[in-house]
Amino acid sequence: MIISNCRFADDVLYDTASNTWVRFNEDGTATVGINTILAWLGGPIDSLSFKPVGAVVEQGRALGAVESPRHFDTVRSPITGKILEMNEALAGNPRLLNRDPYGDGWFAKLEPLKRQQEIATVKSPAMARDELQARIAELKIRCFAEFPDNEMYEIGTECSAVLVRLDELLSHSPTGTIVHMVSDDPSSEVEMIRWSDRTGNQVLETRREGNLVHYVVKKTQP
Repeated sequence: MIISNCRFADDVLYDTASNTWVRFNEDGTATVGINTILAWLGGPIDSLSFKPVGAVVEQGRALGAVESPRHFDTVRSPITGKILEMNEALAGNPRLLNRDPYGDGWFAKLEPLKRQQEIATVKSPAMARDELQARIAELKIRCFAEFPDNEMYEIGTECSAVLVRLDELLSHSPTGTIVHMVSDDPSSEVEMIRWSDRTGNQVLETRREGNLVHYVVKKTQP
């Protein structure tokens, strides 16, 4: 499901108030995590904390917390449950929460304790859509093709100079690095096509907003 350029999973149930989701698994457990809004709200998540395994967490209470340079938030459980497992992979790579919140960036696995009573309080994607749309507008969430590792706001700078800076940044970055670049140079769209052809790196998205153009580029060449 895509809302305002933001991708939401179709196979989970949403707690729109806390920006979290739950997926009930065939083995009777439940996987929970943050939704797209929280993943994009504050920039790259660089630290997090977990409640201990074995703890019982009531619906709406904290499973842990996430923090980025611009935002701190509590991760509130969409259901009541006993914590069976926390996603230890997040400790070494917190940005999984930004890049893949419904997959490898899941937050915790629980033993549901009140599934029958609480199932009606979490919503299918179709039922949650309007509320998610309103939250995106309220919080001014802007989603792009992929979550960026770096951002370049190049206002009032000629595109040729910007591309020199972009090349310099990518030369010191690993393959797969994502950069979100903003330019107000009228020639930038043509120049970005030429840049991609010259370097072999990929322009994943071009989005015009007023006199600004947003580019999401990916380093695909070593």
